[in-house]
Amino acid sequence: MKITILTWGSDGDVQPYIALGLGLQKTGHRVSLATHPDYQEFVERLGLDFRCVDCENWYKNYSSGTSQNPFALARYYNQVLQPFQDSVLTLLSDVCQGTEMIIFSPPAFPAYELVEKLGVPGYAACVVPLHTTRAFSSHFIPSHWRWGSSYNYLTHLFFNQLFWQAIRQPINQWRKKILHLPSISLFADPISRMNRQQLPFLYGYSPTLLPKPSDWPDWVDVTGYWFLDSPVNWQPPTDLIKFLDAGSPPVYIGFGNKGGWESKTLTQLVLEALKLSRQRGILLIGEDLSNDINLPEWVFPIEWIPFDWLFPKLAAVVHHGGCGTIHTALRFGVPNIIVPYNYDNFFWAERLVDLGLAVPPIRRKQLSAEKLAKAIQASVSDEGIRMRVGAISKKVQVENGVKRAVEVFEQYLQCDRYYQILKIDR
Repeated sequence: MKITILTWGSDGDVQPYIALGLGLQKTGHRVSLATHPDYQEFVERLGLDFRCVDCENWYKNYSSGTSQNPFALARYYNQVLQPFQDSVLTLLSDVCQGTEMIIFSPPAFPAYELVEKLGVPGYAACVVPLHTTRAFSSHFIPSHWRWGSSYNYLTHLFFNQLFWQAIRQPINQWRKKILHLPSISLFADPISRMNRQQLPFLYGYSPTLLPKPSDWPDWVDVTGYWFLDSPVNWQPPTDLIKFLDAGSPPVYIGFGNKGGWESKTLTQLVLEALKLSRQRGILLIGEDLSNDINLPEWVFPIEWIPFDWLFPKLAAVVHHGGCGTIHTALRFGVPNIIVPYNYDNFFWAERLVDLGLAVPPIRRKQLSAEKLAKAIQASVSDEGIRMRVGAISKKVQVENGVKRAVEVFEQYLQCDRYYQILKIDR
């Protein structure tokens, strides 16, 4: 079967889908990944077909909205969706021509409309929870508001509708002008439509970290995280190996170009925090952390490195709270220290605290060398946290999320009911 996976964004929005695509390809499917051009060489080197959706500039604007006010987020999405309509939506039909199955991530949600247009099976895949539930609130709502199951349920309904109203006009224009499909009604948000259609939905995060709620439907599966492991022939820099061998396990600090801070100021803050906590450090150099200042010998700068190679050698991981980084740290038994950037970062950070796996997150506006040093010291020395992280690590390691996702996928392909739901001739 020819499968097209559509996704775009940062590494955390793309790499899990590469892993999923490789898993599907191993079972005999021909998989194409449609994303922005920065990933072409990487995707093709791993053996997947690449299809270009040049949306990176748009996505940078789209992903820069960090407000925790859902109304502000809705207004923001509405402002950035017009260039999306003009530049990206027109490309999606082209990259999906000839496909026999579409798998799409939330950033690529308009691909759901192509499932209808092309009459091919569709699959939604995501690494953060989106379905309505009473078990926890929407990750778009501040997670520290704990007002019970009814409140949780309403937050999902509320934000799904709020988001739909922000995107409804450009989506309907695209449906009418490009796809020649009828408009979607006022209150038919995408999640509600998928549920009515019983569209299969894969969640690529750990069920140990966040179990599937009992009120989610049968066509929703939580498989475990889709880890993309480093190539077997990858070799680390010699000077990094020497640094790791020269002392105690260091603390990794990297924000994935997500902070929006002045880089030299943030780098100096980080160095002071490491000094106060008496820890060695490995810094991810980029837009947020600078290599333009003299670094002490007990700090090592890197621009990129496979996390599955590095994290087993660390004492703790300081980052913005991306799902992939959190899962990789848990996989290798390393405590997370979260400085959240946007909505789902706060959600995962609070989940770690609820399970006793991390110290409370540090909000960006409250970040200081003293607070970061205190969090590092607690994470490194708290035996309770380290014991609980070690226990969950054993469970995450046996969760083969890609394998489970492929198994679920294949089960649906053999299910007549699946094709009947989608009104597709096998």
